[in-house]
Amino acid sequence: MMKTITHHYVRMEQMNHHGSLYSGVLTDWMTEAAFFGAVQILGRQNNMVMCAVQDFRFITPAELGSVICFQYELVKVGRTSLTIKVEARDMLNPERLYSSCQVVFVNTGEDGKSAPHGLTM
Repeated sequence: MMKTITHHYVRMEQMNHHGSLYSGVLTDWMTEAAFFGAVQILGRQNNMVMCAVQDFRFITPAELGSVICFQYELVKVGRTSLTIKVEARDMLNPERLYSSCQVVFVNTGEDGKSAPHGLTM
């Protein structure tokens, strides 16, 4: 089940030459939302690193003034990893999907090497 984690407002300085939200900004927001989801799931913000972004899709351009709602869902748990699905949708029209991806985080020990996180699905 998807959970809302954050929102962003699309401002003029974030627009590209086509008059829509610059994809790099949306990419940043998507990976940030995934990180927030991982923090909420693990109950901490340290000792984890992002190691992959998978199946990133830009589906519908976001216009100036849009309020984008970011939702996440834990979709896979490995021994040391978590895979978080993230979707960006229009807050006022949730059927409008702007983007989706999956982000993989790896839990690390104090030595910086991968370590079991102790979670199960």
